Amino acid sequence: MSVRISGAFNGQRRLLSLFGNIGGSMKKIVPKDHVYFKVKRPVGLKEKPKHLSKVSKGKHLTKEDLDIPRKIWNFYFDGLTRKTRVSKIEKEMAYGGMYDFHVYNKTKGRLFAAPPSYFKREKALYFPNFAVRSLANDQKELLDLVAGSKATILRVFSTRTGEEMTKEYFKVPDSEESYLADPGIDQLKQSYPDAQILQLMLSDSWIKYLLHVYVSGPKLRQLLPESVHERFLFAMRDDVLSMEDRERLLMTNLYSGYVYVLDNSSRIRWVGSGWPEGDEVTKMWNAVRGVSREVNVSKTNC
Repeated sequence: MSVRISGAFNGQRRLLSLFGNIGGSMKKIVPKDHVYFKVKRPVGLKEKPKHLSKVSKGKHLTKEDLDIPRKIWNFYFDGLTRKTRVSKIEKEMAYGGMYDFHVYNKTKGRLFAAPPSYFKREKALYFPNFAVRSLANDQKELLDLVAGSKATILRVFSTRTGEEMTKEYFKVPDSEESYLADPGIDQLKQSYPDAQILQLMLSDSWIKYLLHVYVSGPKLRQLLPESVHERFLFAMRDDVLSMEDRERLLMTNLYSGYVYVLDNSSRIRWVGSGWPEGDEVTKMWNAVRGVSREVNVSKTNC
């Protein structure tokens, strides 16, 4: 065991020696302990999401791309390029799968306490747009799905543990039924006619993504009502959300589950993580009612 640990450590040292100061880097790849906190301020991205066709992709080849010697020089010797690359490597080493597992064992998936009430529209930040694949095998953009309803509850998970702990948010009051399955789906339409539930499975590797879509997908299509298929979504986590974006969304642990209440402009109005405690389920549904009512009022005043 000591030989394996030593070998892994030496491998990291060799990698970091190519990119920066070993001593400074080794200090930074030791992750900080997760601190449980209560959400008090809006979370999300400042930039309003755009349709993918409107996102600037730039030219395929630029003059800089063709200057191979300059790119090689910058890769190894340019201070800013090197510093950015080292910082990214350090973060990936520090906050990898083992760290996620350690935090999950410590917190049981509850990374933070939900806010006491939903965020005001003018102060709320955004959930990003990206391509998703639905259980009905359609390619969609998250922005379009969210815009189709006055209020959206977005349930996000990557593992079975994250899926299980977020089920509590969707129990029909005074019943054993769930809003995620019949007959609870009909109850949702009656109680919250302006709201929808989107479920998003974020796979952390291409192998898992293929398994989720092509192995688990057909089984889920048989188990879930057809009305849910268009709103059960798949995506590759690292392809659609950078680590920095996940931090802004408080989506920092692979094994936890998350719920977001979004308005029809993709603003995040409320957020929760892990097993709900106290009156968090009530607060989530209060946010759904408030956001739905707010959109109705704004349309009436137009």
